[in-house]
Amino acid sequence: MQPVLLKMKLRMPPLLPGVVPRPRLLLSLEEGLERKATFITAPAGYGKSTLVSAWIGQRAMPAAWLSLDTGDNDMIRFWHYIISSIDCAHQGFADKVNPALESLTPGAFETFLVPLLGELGELPNPLVLVLDDLHVIHDKRVVASVAFFLDYLPAQVHLYITSREEAAFATTRLFSSGWAAKLDVGDLRFDVREAAELFRLWKDASYTQEQIELLVQRTEGWVTGLKLAALSLRKAEQLAVIIQDVAGDSGWIAQYLLEEVYHSLEPAVQDFLAKCSVLQRFSGPLCEAVSGETDCRQLLLQLTDAGLFIIPLDYQKNWFRFHHLFADFLKSRLTRSFPGEVPGLYKTAGDWCAARGMLEDAVEYYLAGKHFTEATQLLERRKTFAMKREYSTLRHWLSAIPEPILWEHRFLYFSYILSLLWNHEPQLAEVYLQQAEQRYHLSSADWSQEEKDRFLGNLYYLRNTKATQYDMDVVQGLEYIQLSLQHSPVGTDLLFAPPHMPLSPSIFRSYNGKRGQHLSRGMADTFFQRMIEFLTPMRVHDSTIVCYGELLYERGDLEEAEAVFRQGLQENVHNPYQPEKVYVTAYLFLSRIARARGNNLEAKRWLEEAQQRAVSDRVAAVFLFIEAELAALALDQGDVAPALEWRDKYKVNEGDPVSLPQLYIYTFLARVLLQEGRCEEAEALADRLFLLAVQGHRPMDALELGVLQALIHRHAGKTEQAVLTLEQALRYAESDGYTRVFADRGMPAAELLMTYIEMRRKGHIRESETPSLAFVRHVLSCFSGTEWTGQSGSRADRTARLEQLLTKRELTIFRCLAGGMTNKQMAETLNIGMGTLKSHINHIYGKLQARNRVEAIRRGNDMME
Repeated sequence: MQPVLLKMKLRMPPLLPGVVPRPRLLLSLEEGLERKATFITAPAGYGKSTLVSAWIGQRAMPAAWLSLDTGDNDMIRFWHYIISSIDCAHQGFADKVNPALESLTPGAFETFLVPLLGELGELPNPLVLVLDDLHVIHDKRVVASVAFFLDYLPAQVHLYITSREEAAFATTRLFSSGWAAKLDVGDLRFDVREAAELFRLWKDASYTQEQIELLVQRTEGWVTGLKLAALSLRKAEQLAVIIQDVAGDSGWIAQYLLEEVYHSLEPAVQDFLAKCSVLQRFSGPLCEAVSGETDCRQLLLQLTDAGLFIIPLDYQKNWFRFHHLFADFLKSRLTRSFPGEVPGLYKTAGDWCAARGMLEDAVEYYLAGKHFTEATQLLERRKTFAMKREYSTLRHWLSAIPEPILWEHRFLYFSYILSLLWNHEPQLAEVYLQQAEQRYHLSSADWSQEEKDRFLGNLYYLRNTKATQYDMDVVQGLEYIQLSLQHSPVGTDLLFAPPHMPLSPSIFRSYNGKRGQHLSRGMADTFFQRMIEFLTPMRVHDSTIVCYGELLYERGDLEEAEAVFRQGLQENVHNPYQPEKVYVTAYLFLSRIARARGNNLEAKRWLEEAQQRAVSDRVAAVFLFIEAELAALALDQGDVAPALEWRDKYKVNEGDPVSLPQLYIYTFLARVLLQEGRCEEAEALADRLFLLAVQGHRPMDALELGVLQALIHRHAGKTEQAVLTLEQALRYAESDGYTRVFADRGMPAAELLMTYIEMRRKGHIRESETPSLAFVRHVLSCFSGTEWTGQSGSRADRTARLEQLLTKRELTIFRCLAGGMTNKQMAETLNIGMGTLKSHINHIYGKLQARNRVEAIRRGNDMME
């Protein structure tokens, strides 16, 4: 949304002249400061927003205001706007909660709302939060999030909700417990005194007390009805005739009186208002384009001052909207007076907005006027670019275009399917995919080869998306992406409006997959290479490059991974849409590569570079992860203080609800708890996170948590349980060759691995379905020298580690090797054959991951020094 339009949503509408004081209702709103919420519920025209605005205007209390519309039925947008509104009342609030906003997904709002509520609970002063027109919110997930928010609202925050309808969530408990109050139609009706004051403020209307009482009776105290009467009954002698007709429901009264007001205007003004009724919001220049009139801003100001139900949206009175009742009335007049002009008015409005870069408004106007050609042309200009719009908006637009037209513009047809997949509607997407396949078989005979290839390229790309994201079948996904590249080597021409994905320090771990069901090493490399090849022409390949770098890192291919991460950073420069979701991962893993090489200074430098870029981009959410990684760097060196500061700063606690995007944060918290010696809390948290990772199909997170569980058991003295848990992780990691998930945990993991090897050697572990000892030793070889020659442990302890790795005979032979004895001397001294000796030496080489005698001696001595 344009910044100027967003500001209008976040500002309390300015009060118009002639507002009637209503002390009895203001007192009720004042009493709302003792409650969580106050609901102001009544049909249109009862002065709900005006009442709340008047009350806030007379208080010196910070107030956050959000005017809602139908476009706010999107979880991310809705809560982003609420945070922005609160930030207007408490500057700096958004910076504190934006990191938590990154965890928000349409299906999981608790993990965002808990820290949001926590920050609200620490506000120094009471806060009034107004949600104006909540009835326009009908998305069930958004409604559920509001209910949760209200249930746990802290005492110093007071929610005021205006709505034409009863709340879409249960409120009985709130009212019965006294946590909420409500003003309804009965409360909002004008009494005779208030009506008399209204007419007094309209200085050219003078009625007797009896006439006012009769009018209040006939309108049932409906505020808008009385205002319309004041506008239409300028002469008191008209009253007797009109009052006889003004009776019945408010809808009929409004229609009657609006007709009276409308016909009292000059014909040119009538036409102006009718034509402008197609506009959701309007300015003077926009009205001039649509109506053909000149000096429209001055006319709008005059009509506003006359009380003609035109509402300013900003204090400068540059943008306006019609009162909802007046807008509906004017639209009905428009269709009667200018039936043939309506489509043209929408087109003019769309053209005006498109020329000024107001894409969303332009598309909405084109679609409203059924100008599908203009809408598709506007969307077509956005092909192959990531649109900075919510996927739900794209889905809404494309669903409004008739299917035959979508089919004529097949990139839109397939873009619609993609938006369905992003909106978690795979079943409906499958229906459209099957229809596309059927139509292809029926009609493709007349297509050119280029048309066929473009069609199949898009089709197989969408099949790949569904297979990998919903069916969790990466093998099938690889087949589809290869077919897509075969037909469309230059990529796809779909509209990309990616869904909001929470900021995460890992792209690879966000992949949904089933534990134990992975691509082979060769197929995985091919899959990523094909995906990068496919996405490169569309310049949306940086995330896939970095994701591939993560895979290489997890395998221990550090040099290749470093090159890939650097390439990802270079390509990320061209990404205008949330580049931090790629560069955070790249910087973090470049830092880990430096740590794996024992270069902590370089590791810190990479993280500081990430911080500098985040500051430049003004992306506060990045610091949660970068500061955690800096704290982890200190934690690996035995310094827990930065981790504790991080935990306190971001209010991360082991009892918090956790969502999948937060696994990194809370896995690190479990490590901090372990470092503090709080084994029970660490174990409980790690167990909960492991279950979440498995159920959420996050295999890499589950693997890391399995290793952490093993280390927690070891620290608690549960050696057997630790070894068995470690074995499960090793068994899972072996098929993919993952080593860093062990090596990154340092000496505790290395010692546990050696314990595991010793237990295997002694026959204390069953050999059925166990990981190969060759893989276990390979994992050990990936630990840096600091793990083997670190500060912890005496020389005797370090010698014991070598004794755990080698058998007694192998240890004797190693000492002979280190002493410089030849093979012949060793065979004679130990009284064994040359073949047996060479077999032992080869076993020593394998366990020490050495290629020759010199390497074996050096590695063995390193373990004992």
